Amino acid sequence: MPSLRVLHVNKLYAPWIGGVEAAVQALAEEAAAQPGVEVEVLACQPRGPAASETVNGVRVVRTASLGMWLSTPLSPTFPRALASARGGFDVVHVHLPFPLAMLAGWRWAPTGPRLVLHYHADVSKPVQRAILRLLEPWNRRLFEAADKVVVTSERLLGASAVLAPYREKCLVIPLPAAEPGLRPATETERAEARTRLGLRQDRQVVLFVGRLVGYKGLPLLVEAMAGVDADLLVVGEGPLRAALLKQARRHGLADRLRLAGRLDAHELDLAYQVADLFVLPSVTVAEAFGLVQVEAMQRGCPVVNTDLPTGVPSVGVHGETGLTVPPGDPAALREAIRRILGDDALRAAMGRAALQRATLFDRPSVGRRLVDLYRSLLAGASSPPAPETPPPG
Repeated sequence: MPSLRVLHVNKLYAPWIGGVEAAVQALAEEAAAQPGVEVEVLACQPRGPAASETVNGVRVVRTASLGMWLSTPLSPTFPRALASARGGFDVVHVHLPFPLAMLAGWRWAPTGPRLVLHYHADVSKPVQRAILRLLEPWNRRLFEAADKVVVTSERLLGASAVLAPYREKCLVIPLPAAEPGLRPATETERAEARTRLGLRQDRQVVLFVGRLVGYKGLPLLVEAMAGVDADLLVVGEGPLRAALLKQARRHGLADRLRLAGRLDAHELDLAYQVADLFVLPSVTVAEAFGLVQVEAMQRGCPVVNTDLPTGVPSVGVHGETGLTVPPGDPAALREAIRRILGDDALRAAMGRAALQRATLFDRPSVGRRLVDLYRSLLAGASSPPAPETPPPG
């Protein structure tokens, strides 16, 4: 019998693609890999009937859903499923924001499972904020029931009004990055990857990875690239694809913009390796962390990001691993890109610093910190053992 049973709760789970979903999967799998720990995930279908399966050794139960609305599954059975399931676990780990999780009736018994909340982001859309205001009594009950609230960065903890009343419960633990898992590509492999991706061999490459949606700031990046002598490789899918192509033609960038769509893990790794610079130009607090930055840094790639009041700028160090610019400022973005691409020595130094800093987000060490937290809560300790390295952010 396992000595520790953990239930991770999130709105969606792999193979659904998203930053939070990738982090939840990494945390669940890392916990499950440790001796004496059994992990299960409760999530919703994006659309369709209830189902259960095993994903990479972790049992995943999905409740039925009528579809998605405002990035949330319409799953009327989810609150009851969560209320029923949680009694079979030692720790219930709920990832937020997720309105349906608030409705599960959080009257927590002192002898029941420990409750850990994982706060990933403030909501940014007006309709979502209005819904959360309506759900405030349920949200308050959920946070009051929590034993600990894990926050992804000090910056988010300091800026979030949602977290302000509960800061004594909060613990900062960064999100885990997927391990590269692949060897450095050879020159021939990189050249072949450039050809497959439609990139010229003699041109520097600026890379973006993520969904093609408004808060990612991609129109600003395309505008900034109008004054940069480099190719722009965009990896990901989303509703802005046609608009980005139109914008690129308007700015005379049609021959320098490559929309690669979704890539498999091997091709994505090569995309990071052929890039000279990674840019995350996000413009709202919906971008709470930006794990893709760490993935780029793990390959020794400098990063330009934006100074949002979230964990985004704390992933790297301004002036060391890359540059941070004001959000929504294409001129500043252009200048930062030019500065790094135009200075080979600076770019190399930033790449080395990025590679070193990426070790702070090591997936196994983050996973162990969470399991230590679970065990400390079950043992009645007020806080988990201190980490070997201070968390970034």
